[in-house]
Amino acid sequence: NATDIANHVAADGDLSSTNEINTRFEVNGTNLEIEDSNGTLQVPLTDINTDDQVASEVNSDSPIDVDGDGNTEATVEDVIQDIAPITSKAARIFYPPSIAIDASANGTFSLDLYQEYINQYGSPTIGSTGAPSAIPTYARTDLYYYVTYADPAVFDTGSMSIDANGNLSYTVQAQPSDYNALINVVFVVK
Repeated sequence: NATDIANHVAADGDLSSTNEINTRFEVNGTNLEIEDSNGTLQVPLTDINTDDQVASEVNSDSPIDVDGDGNTEATVEDVIQDIAPITSKAARIFYPPSIAIDASANGTFSLDLYQEYINQYGSPTIGSTGAPSAIPTYARTDLYYYVTYADPAVFDTGSMSIDANGNLSYTVQAQPSDYNALINVVFVVK
C-alpha cells in the first residue's frame, strides 16, 4: 500500500520509489544476488547462516496475554508455554466407564474405582475396524480420583472417601425411590 511504500522510501533516504522493488533474486555461483534499480548486491552464501532460531527468539506478531495472567507473551515460546497448561488441563480430565453400585441395602461398602476402569477399558466388548483390542489405560498411581456428585438422599456424602489407589468407601443410608441414584466419578491424570 502507499503508506508502506512511503515508509520504505523514507527509510532508505533516497526518496525514490523505483528502487523499492527487487528485480532479480538468485544464486549465482557462490553468491546470493539481489538486484534492484540501484544495482546488484552480492552476498556470499558462506555468510548466510541457516535459520537456527528457536521459539524463544521468534517474536509474536501481536504480543497478547494468552492465559489471562496479566503478562503479555511476546515470543512464540512464551505463547507455547502459556497455552500448553491450558490445553493439557482439559485433556487430563476424563470420566471412567459407567459402574453399577448396589444400593439395595443400607451399609458401608467399598469399590475399587481403578479396577472397574481397567476391567472395562482393558477389554472392551467391541471396537471399530482396525482398532487395537484394548483401550490405552493409565497406571493406578497416575490418576487422581474424585466423586463430583453423589445423590445425598441415598449416599452419606460426608463419610465418603477415596484413597490414593482409587478405592472408594461409601455408605448407603437409604434406597433410591425409583431404583436409580446418581454418583459421578471423575479421573484426573497427574
